[in-house]
Amino acid sequence: MAAQAIQTPFLFPEGARFGDDNLILHAKARRHQVTDFPGPLSIKTVLSGTVTWTVGGRELVVDPTGFLVLGEGEKYSLDLNEPRPLETACAFFRRGFVEEMALDATTRIEASLDDPTRPAPSLPYLSRLHPDPERAVLGRLQTMARRCSAQLQPSAFEEDFLLLSHRLLLLYRQVRSQMTRVPALKASTREELFRRLERGREYVHGRLAEPVSLDSVARAACLSRYHFHRAFTEVFQKTPHAYLTEVRLARAQALLRARVPVIQACVAVGFTSTSSFSRLFRAHYGVAPSAVRRS
Repeated sequence: MAAQAIQTPFLFPEGARFGDDNLILHAKARRHQVTDFPGPLSIKTVLSGTVTWTVGGRELVVDPTGFLVLGEGEKYSLDLNEPRPLETACAFFRRGFVEEMALDATTRIEASLDDPTRPAPSLPYLSRLHPDPERAVLGRLQTMARRCSAQLQPSAFEEDFLLLSHRLLLLYRQVRSQMTRVPALKASTREELFRRLERGREYVHGRLAEPVSLDSVARAACLSRYHFHRAFTEVFQKTPHAYLTEVRLARAQALLRARVPVIQACVAVGFTSTSSFSRLFRAHYGVAPSAVRRS
């Protein structure tokens, strides 16, 4: 792993090792490069700007409104070369940490008393790009990154990772609930269809500044328009267009909070009319875009 940063990425605890320890990596850089790094289970998010992680040939675009979960040994690459610094925050879990917590949370305490070191099963379907409008995971991870870089409350570090793991497990239950809504009878068909819907969702997140059609998203998911629209609406409880609009507005809100002018934020998320953008934004958040920027 090689990096050229405007400042050294902050690693906490100092001297921690990937996979053997829970650790936070907090960096602000214009240039940074990682190639096929098989890390432990991790959460990756962005505090400013947008960053593209490449995983299995897929480009996953992450902004301050969402995060990426990668599983144990899942290789990823990153190649930053930006005119302005981007700020990232990543949590890397000790091997088995989240899985052990999931096992304890779903079994009786007697099982832990009998065999506290019993093997924990893996957590499939968690590795993916996740929107987080409620900031359940984002808020805790971003706070941890800033607090650790300032060396504040280091004694609460392991407890923070326990609470972060709990948030991940709640998210995992949500993903499993989504899978139960996939319109297919066979388990293998449900898994494949869910995987393709996720490809369509990833496509949307990576092209918010461009015109996005139902045809293009369905093609990215390798599904017909009809089956993609029907399955997406059932699984995620909203149409692809409604989902696209929500994601665009969320990214616009993040830009406005970063003091980006309203017109620039409007164009950056694919709107061609500032009046329609302002109307949708006010309907969704209850305030005008200019009010968010001023605050």
